[in-house]
Amino acid sequence: MQYDQNKKIYLSTILLGIITGITLIVLLYFFSWSLIVESYFENEGTFVVLVILSRIGIVAGMTIYTFHQWLKQEEQYFSDIPFLFGIFFLFLIFGKSLDLFNNFIYTKLDKDLVLLVFKARYIISVLDLFPMIYLSMDMLLFSLSLKKRFEKLTKEKHRAKIKKRILILILIVEFIAGIVAPNLTLLSILYPIIIVPSLLTIAWLFNFAWRNKRLSQVSTYILMIGFGLYLISSIIRPLTQIIVGESSLFVIIAESIDLVVFAIIFIGFYKKSNYPTTQ
Repeated sequence: MQYDQNKKIYLSTILLGIITGITLIVLLYFFSWSLIVESYFENEGTFVVLVILSRIGIVAGMTIYTFHQWLKQEEQYFSDIPFLFGIFFLFLIFGKSLDLFNNFIYTKLDKDLVLLVFKARYIISVLDLFPMIYLSMDMLLFSLSLKKRFEKLTKEKHRAKIKKRILILILIVEFIAGIVAPNLTLLSILYPIIIVPSLLTIAWLFNFAWRNKRLSQVSTYILMIGFGLYLISSIIRPLTQIIVGESSLFVIIAESIDLVVFAIIFIGFYKKSNYPTTQ
């Protein structure tokens, strides 16, 4: 069947992307291995490694499940919620792999190389949230279409064109801002400026969907809570880091909190909304 052939193509493409990402991460670790080992013994990083690897393993399971749900459908579309969550969790895996790397090489590499690695992490963060921004933009434009002055947005083709332009603009601005950042200080300031509004928009999306009984294939209420907590965590984490400094204990606590947050997000994806039916 044609759908079976399409599924094979999609699965092969996803696996190719995963293998490429893993290869790049492995090469990064391979060429910095001596510095990583040195830093590991200096900072007694056993628990940090275990916590982050545990989180990567759990999120990997979430990724496999979401892509499986997508490929299990009779037809596949890139706008499907399982696909968007699959991409979201997949980029999170690569992001956490870089976080683990950053924890060991921060004081070991040349400043320019460290800046390059942190820029790569920033770009992964942008790509990680993009699927949820895509979903949010769809819902935002729909909510505007309900107002009389935005009557043109009721036309699906016009709405799709506007959404495409806005999303491209967001990506271009965020990418350029991250690439041209000259130092870690500016990049650390830029990160919350970009990430916090994105998470705020995503939390609004699921709040809007919950109040208007939309996206019934997921639990919008739990996702609203999950992304709300993710927003709070993203605001508090850098502030706490500035106050208490980077330490093994800080990393372990922060990663453990984030693991709980993403478990809530996954539960929100797994469960369905139990909206009451109107007579």
